[in-house]
Amino acid sequence: MLKILKKKFRITLAATLLAACAAVVGNDGAHAQTSIAGKKVIFVPISMGISLTEGWVRRMKEHAAIYGYTVDVRDAAFNTGAMSELLAKAISEKPDLLVVHNPTVQVLSRQIKQAESEGIKVLQINLQSNQPSAAFVGANWERIGREIAEDVVKECGKDSGKSGKVAIIPGQLTAADSVMMNDAAFKVFEQHPEISVVSNQASDWEPEKARQITATVLQQHPDLCAIFGHWDVHTMGAGNAVKDAGLEDKVLVYATGGGDAVACKAIEDKVLDRAWSYDADGQGRDAGTIIDLLLQGAAGPDGSMLSIESPMKIIKAGEGYSSDLCWKM
Repeated sequence: MLKILKKKFRITLAATLLAACAAVVGNDGAHAQTSIAGKKVIFVPISMGISLTEGWVRRMKEHAAIYGYTVDVRDAAFNTGAMSELLAKAISEKPDLLVVHNPTVQVLSRQIKQAESEGIKVLQINLQSNQPSAAFVGANWERIGREIAEDVVKECGKDSGKSGKVAIIPGQLTAADSVMMNDAAFKVFEQHPEISVVSNQASDWEPEKARQITATVLQQHPDLCAIFGHWDVHTMGAGNAVKDAGLEDKVLVYATGGGDAVACKAIEDKVLDRAWSYDADGQGRDAGTIIDLLLQGAAGPDGSMLSIESPMKIIKAGEGYSSDLCWKM
């Protein structure tokens, strides 16, 4: 499964846009701006009401307003069963393009394959299925998992004077980000036997569940050195459990996320220590651009999946910190 994900065709944003524009637009820029007017895009996110998806939709709709197509949002509200039903209904409506936000690598794979076979292009955003589609925009999860693990080793490993104990809190164990980050992190930890992963429990993306998991782990391991949360929103629950225990100066709380202003506030409040941001606002712009191109007929070479990797920044307190590192709605 992971092997399939890693084989997906990755090219840089600049290369994607140049090649696609050259193939589709040619020298007729006016045609590119008018040919997609009236087309229909349907977005099925895991949930709205969070900065990640709200930021994406804002940027996608800005593109739609410029070029005259529509973006219709079908909110699954963290209900996987409802999401599958919403996607099935969306496919039956024959839109020109679907944007999907996969809760796990498997749950929507059959429907993504069905949509593509019926001529409906599918853009996967940030969380991949193990089923390739026309395009993917999102974070390099392998890199994030590896870099955070390396930082954990630096802070908690040999000669640090600390226990080496680490708790991992995924959103879903079978979500693409968790699969790839855990795989990368464990490869690093295996090279450092002084690092011990004492917990690897999923929070189902819920801050309160992450808080409860962390409180239990801290009771069992009061000398815990670090927590690696797979999304900043639920990891803030873990960070609050650390603060409740009075251990905010002893337990490092790592997170990944879209890098909005709430993440910076959590850093300032010592709820999170370090956040690897993939910039959801930028992802929304990239998604809007690739939607424009896909609606004009852009495709990867030999049918390969177009892939835009989100630039990444590390947000942490201390020298170099600025609230400007985070974006605002």
